[in-house]
Parts: sequence; C-alpha cells; structure tokens
Amino acid sequence: MGGRILLGMSARRRLHVPVLLAVLSAVVWLPASARADEEPAFISRPTIQGDPVVGTALTAVATWTGDPTPTATYRWGRCPATSNICPEIAGATSPQYVLRAADVGYRLAVEITLDNDTEPVTRTSAATAVVRPATVPPAVPEPTPPPPAAPVTVTTTHSAASRPAMLRPFPVVRIRGFFARTGARITLLSVRGPQKATVSARCVGRGCPVKELTLPTANVRLHRFERFLRAGIQLQIRVTRPGRIGSYTSFLIRSRKAPLRTDRCLPSRGTKPVPCSTP
Repeated sequence: MGGRILLGMSARRRLHVPVLLAVLSAVVWLPASARADEEPAFISRPTIQGDPVVGTALTAVATWTGDPTPTATYRWGRCPATSNICPEIAGATSPQYVLRAADVGYRLAVEITLDNDTEPVTRTSAATAVVRPATVPPAVPEPTPPPPAAPVTVTTTHSAASRPAMLRPFPVVRIRGFFARTGARITLLSVRGPQKATVSARCVGRGCPVKELTLPTANVRLHRFERFLRAGIQLQIRVTRPGRIGSYTSFLIRSRKAPLRTDRCLPSRGTKPVPCSTP
C-alpha cells in the first residue's frame, strides 16, 4: 500500500484521551444550594398615610420583594400646589416626616429606593393634599380675681390680723398655643404676680419635659413647658408667699381641644387647693 501507515482503533482512542481530560478539567460544578440573586421589585406603589396638618407625622408605606432583602432609602419632597416638581427636603430621609409650618400650602411626596447590590429600583408616591395649619384654640380667658371679703366684726378672741390676706396683685397665669391630634403645642406659658412670691410648677403624665420647677419670682415665663405636650399631661402651677393666700392653676392637655383649665386658691403653702370663695 505504498508508504502509508494505518492506525488501528485502539491507537485512535489513545490519541483522544488527553483531549477529553482537558475538557473535563474546564467544567465548573455548582453546589445544589446555589442560586442567582433576585433584583428588588415593588409589590405595591409607595403611599403616604396621615392627615396633612402641621404637627402630624406622615408615614411612607410600601411592600417589596428581593433576595437578599433590599435596603430601603427614603427621600421626602415638598411639591407646589400646582406642580408635580417636588424639591427634596434636606434631612428628611426616614419613613416618617412630621409636618411643620414651612410645609403649609405645599403637598408632600416620598421617593423610596430599593437596593440589594443588584439593580436598584425607585418608585415615587402620589402627592398628599395641600398641607393645612393646625387649628389655633381660642384664647383662654384670664381668671378674674375674687372680690375682697366684706369686713367682719370680730366677736371672738381672734384678731382680724390673724386671717391671712390674699396676694396683691393676685397672680395671673397665661397660656397660648394651638392644639393637634395628639396634644397641644404651647407657645406661651407665663405667670405675673407680686414680688417676693415663689412660682412652683409640676408636670404629671407621660412625656413631661421636666417633673418639677421652682422659680424665686412671680413674673416669669415657663420656657421649659413651651413646647409640644402630649394629651393627658397635667401642669400644676402654684404661686405662694408666706402669710398670704396664694393661687393654684392647672391645665389638662387634651386631644383636639383647648387645655382644660382649673383655678383655685391656696390658704397657705403646702395645703390643698380650695375654691377661692371659701374663707
């Protein structure tokens, strides 16, 4: 057959063995538990819950999926009443946003971004209704000092001088602010009375900024209580001076109503308040 050499079947098989080993060495086997990441996706579009009134907390609500669990970031925007362009509010990056005076006349929208190191996805809520200011409660009238007692003829061994006289001028306690759904925001709390009188204030209830406060003068503003106070808190203000009948005023903070005010007299320091008409 001339000079040609024919290889038998066994020889051809041996030539293919190195090639097969090279192919097998390039195969990568995945464990049975391995899986691809799932990109984040919104199940429901972001919405905003809450009444658009100053002092109310708005809450961003949405549902989503993704594996690993996505991280959500929030951005709140303030939208003009006639435009859907909503400039971002600096620092407003949490799921809740408390409305303030600067939001009055605007609408609020929130943008949520989901990210789990795959492909981030962002959705924006519809804007709220126009934000309204909180309703200001009617001014609480100042108490009228009780009329001076009529002169009494002394028929006992006690002298008229032994009966304590009322503070003059009689203390006047003023409060001003506006109420909200969960309490009241106090903008002014002051006491005006005679010199050398002592003002003591006590706060009872959950969320008090300070429990007790004593000031050595009767012409003061109680700045520690000029803030938002929860419904249910009671402020008790006493104005006293040794040897004089003092005053007692309390304010019960209520929801959606002006604080409930009570005025009484203090026959002496440390005694229980009584109606001022009581001798």
